[in-house]
This record gives sequence, structure tokens and C-alpha cells, in this order.
Amino acid sequence: MQWYDFALYGAFASIIGPVFFPSEDPSTVLLAAFAVYGTALIIRPVGAVLFGRMADLRGRRAVFVPIIVLMAGATAAVGFLPGYAVIGVLAPVILLLLRATQGLAAGGELGVAGVLIFERAPSRQRGQFSSWHTATLALGLGVGMAVAAALLVAQRTHPLDVGWWRLAFILALPLGLVARFVRRRVSETSQFLAVQQSGHLIKHPIPTLWANDRLAMLRGFALIAAGSLAFNTFFVFMPNHLAATRKLDLVATLSITAATLAVTAAAALALGRLSDAVGRRPVAIWSVLGLAVLAGPMAVLASASQLGLLIGQLIMGAVLAGVLLVAMVGELFPAPLRSTGMSITAGLATALVGGTAPVVDQILVTVSRFDVAPGLYVSLVACLALAALRRWPETAFWASV
Repeated sequence: MQWYDFALYGAFASIIGPVFFPSEDPSTVLLAAFAVYGTALIIRPVGAVLFGRMADLRGRRAVFVPIIVLMAGATAAVGFLPGYAVIGVLAPVILLLLRATQGLAAGGELGVAGVLIFERAPSRQRGQFSSWHTATLALGLGVGMAVAAALLVAQRTHPLDVGWWRLAFILALPLGLVARFVRRRVSETSQFLAVQQSGHLIKHPIPTLWANDRLAMLRGFALIAAGSLAFNTFFVFMPNHLAATRKLDLVATLSITAATLAVTAAAALALGRLSDAVGRRPVAIWSVLGLAVLAGPMAVLASASQLGLLIGQLIMGAVLAGVLLVAMVGELFPAPLRSTGMSITAGLATALVGGTAPVVDQILVTVSRFDVAPGLYVSLVACLALAALRRWPETAFWASV
């Protein structure tokens, strides 16, 4: 659900912008829309602390239902929100608050869902099972992009119905009900139950994490930051940048993005399984190295045309699928602290680096006037991730973590 929502907002940024942030300058409108997009990611660490701690104290399953209800409600509310022409400055203010609510829910979801999948996996298949988290991230974004493209086609057929894009957000209500039904039937993980029965629950996980696992958090931050930055640059910023500034067809760019995200999902599953066989470090190192070397050229290629966007997204999607190895980060933290550790690490990385990517990318392109600038930014962060991987322990073959 959260990836569906983020995809919708990212896909419709060039359309939502004029509705809530009227201006004669397309770059200014897009910048304002991307700034609100980043708000949801910036607020993620708050949700990570709140829901991550709750999952370590009450159980992974206990957090699942309230998170999806919060996310679905806030997403649907965006679809019902009047624009600036109707309620004035209240429109962008309320939009900002709704995005913050979505970010709060996403902050807990990112770590808790990953931990739930990770802890239910057999010890020698943690990479394969956990890769479904990254795959569903890509598929959720892809579905959102595809829905956005379909609604834009429908709007062209019925030009008077200018609010068709709102239906995509309102669709979150039935999707949320289905997700709630499914999640209520998920059982608690055996690892949490073992911690609970042994009396090893930690009431104040953050000080304990900082005292014992801060190096793990820093390493995880660097890796997730590189993947999140590349994801938001090539799959959120690029399609909107092409549509808004190059006057290319938005439906085509969204359709291309949806298709390449499906390939990214397949690559995530394949590389997750490979990491069980050869280890996490080789897969991550080669993937991050590819990110560092290819991000610049692929940014130039993706900014040139729709064909360039297709090729650039295919290559970068396959590369970054090996960067976002959920099992690799989960294996760094002990079970009593795993949910909080993963939630905070991922929340901070996506908030400070990934969430700000579209805004920073837009500023870099506007100031430098070079299409390669966002790619060089990705390369720089990838180099920091390579440094973090230098002494990262190999945990793929540990019987239990």
C-alpha cells in the first residue's frame, strides 16, 4: 500500500503540482510538489521509532493492522482534498499533513514488514524470502504508475473530467480493507515469541542500539541510502522531469517506468536467492559498484528520450535490486532489537537521502543545467556505501541470528 501511494504521488507530481501550488513556472511547481513528496519520507524516522519499538515489545503482528489502516485512510483523503482554487492555502497545508501521516505509517512498515518476512524464513533461505520485500516495493510502485497511466488515458478520452487522477488515491480504501483482512490472519514469528517467553524484551531499545549496534546502523544507513536515492532518482524524478521540462508524454514515461519496475522486482528475487548461495557481500559489493559506475551515464541516457529512459531504468533497476538486500541488514541486529534497528536505519536513510532525492535532483539540474548531475549524486552516495561494505561481516551462512 505505501509503495502504491508513493508511486501515485510521484507519478502525478507534474499534475498535482498546479492543483495545490499554482505558479507560472513549471520548475517551481514541480519543486513544490516534490518537496511535499519528500515530507512523507522525512517524517519516517518518527514512525520508525514509534512502530519499531512497539513491534519489539508487543510483536511484529501487532503493528501490521494499525499501520495499513493509517496509510489507506491518509492516501484516500488525498483523493478527496479540494485544490488551491477551492480552499486556498489550506489545500497545500492539509496535503502536507496527509503526506506526513503517510510517512508516519511508512516509517514503521518499512522495518516491521521486512523483519516479519525475515524471521519467518528458513535460515538458509533468508535472502530469497526477504527479497520479496524489495520485490513488492518495486511492484507496488509499478502498479501505482500503471494505474496513473490508465487514468490519464481515461482523462484524455473525457477531457471535462479533470479530476480522474483522484480516483487512484480513493482506490486505496478497498485496497486497504483487503490488506487489513489478510494481515489479521498472519501469525507472530517464532523468534519474537522465543524472546518474549525468555523475558528478554528490551523496553528502551534506542539507547541499547546506540551502545551496542551503532556501527551496524551506520553500515545499514549507507547501503539503504544508496539504494533509496537511486530508486527515487530514476523511478520518481526522471519520469516527471521528462514530462514537465522536456514536454514528453507522461503516459508513456509512466508506462515505461511501470514495466521496468516489474523487471526490477524479478531481479530482486533472483539476487536475493543468489545471496543465499554465494553470500550477501559479493552480491552487494558488485551491485553498489555498478551503481557508482553506471549512475552518471544512465542519468544522461534516461534524460534524453523515452527510449533512453527505458534503457536507463532497466539497467539501474537490475543494479539497485542487489543493493536493497533486506536480509543483509536484518542479520546485523539481534532479535530483541531487530524491528527497531531496521526501522530506524531504513527510516533515516530514506528520509535524509532517498526522500529528498527528487528535490535535490531538481535543484542540481536547475543550477548546473547538466542532466548528469543527479547521476553523479547517486555515484557519490554509492561510494560511501562501498566504504561501509569494506568490513561488513558475512552473515548469510549463520545458522541463526
